[in-house]
This record gives sequence, structure tokens and C-alpha cells, in this order.
Amino acid sequence: MRNTLIFSLFYLTVTASTPAAADCGTEIGKLFKGGAWDPFVRENRRETTVVREPGGKETPSSDVLWDGPLKSINCTPNGCFMAIGNAFWKGSSFDGPWTRSNDTRTGDPEAFVRATRDRLAASVAEPECLGATELDGKSALLYRFSSKPEPNEHGSWWGGRYSFWLGPDAKRLMRIEIADGIASWAPKPSDNVQVTTILYDDTIRIEEPK
Repeated sequence: MRNTLIFSLFYLTVTASTPAAADCGTEIGKLFKGGAWDPFVRENRRETTVVREPGGKETPSSDVLWDGPLKSINCTPNGCFMAIGNAFWKGSSFDGPWTRSNDTRTGDPEAFVRATRDRLAASVAEPECLGATELDGKSALLYRFSSKPEPNEHGSWWGGRYSFWLGPDAKRLMRIEIADGIASWAPKPSDNVQVTTILYDDTIRIEEPK
């Protein structure tokens, strides 16, 4: 009788939770194609990333301006880098001055961005749709998932445990945190958390340097 009861409780738990998990995975999956995480839908923005160590110390990692999915300026502690499609420049600030460098050699840049997006979407595991919360005093929706995408054409991959916050209308990403970061070039998962804060700005424009 006891074993029958345990089995029954286990069966009820699994059958009750599986549809919810499937629905959550579907909900997150939609964000990658036509939703808040789709680079071809996302508005112009600034993404500022810091690396948070286990003790709480935060170190700046990158500060990126995005003008659509194929134009960006990424300023890091090692300098600033402008990418427009496959063209690549180096500079000292968001305003340059810019020096042309080697092309990024990603083949078709639009296809590369789409494939990167699709690999991440296909790798979503352990989805959690945690619902309404607050982020920095603002209303938000919180989601989580784990990811280990398939390697790209260069043999590279990266992933981890993602937490991300959307605006209450689910149309804009507000923050992304990646814990337990893993990558093809890293010997073991990271102890740090990568934190990216996103601010939208439709005045951002990136033009090829003259």
C-alpha cells in the first residue's frame, strides 16, 4: 500500500508538472523568434556587462551600442571595436578615432546571427517561468533556463544558467544574468556571474567611418 501511494504521488507530480514545463519552454522559445530576444526585432540599445565575483566584486567587461542586429560598437578594457556586417574597426572610444582592421570573417553576417540565435533557442533546458517580480524598483517578468548550444561552424559554443528579466509587457529584455558559464574555450564552469543591463535608445546610430 505504501509503495502504491508513493508511486501515485510521483505520477501525479510528474503529470502535473510536465505540461507546465513544456508550456514554459514554448513561452521562452517564442522570445527568440519575433519576441524580446530576437536580434532582428530588438530596438537600438546599450548593453553594459559586468562580471560579478562570488564575493560580490564587480568588474566592467563590455559596453555595447547596438544599431540593429549587424551594427555595434563594443568598448572593453582593451579598447573599442566597431563591427558593421563583416567590416571591423578599432578605436579608443565610442566616437573613435577608428582604424580599419581585419574583417570578422563570419561569412554571411546575417546568417551567422540567425544561426547563433537558433542554436541558443534550441538548447533551452530546465525552463522556469517565474512570473511577476521587481527589478531595480520596476515591474518585471522573470525567467530562467539552462543552455549548452551545439558548436557553430568554427567549433565554438557557450552557455550557462540564464536568468532574464523582461518588461511587464514582455516586449523588452531588461537584464540578463549568466551563472555557471561554460564555453568551448574554458576548462571548467565559471564561478562568476555575467550581468548585462539593457537600456533602449532609438537615437543610437552607427555609420561606417570615413
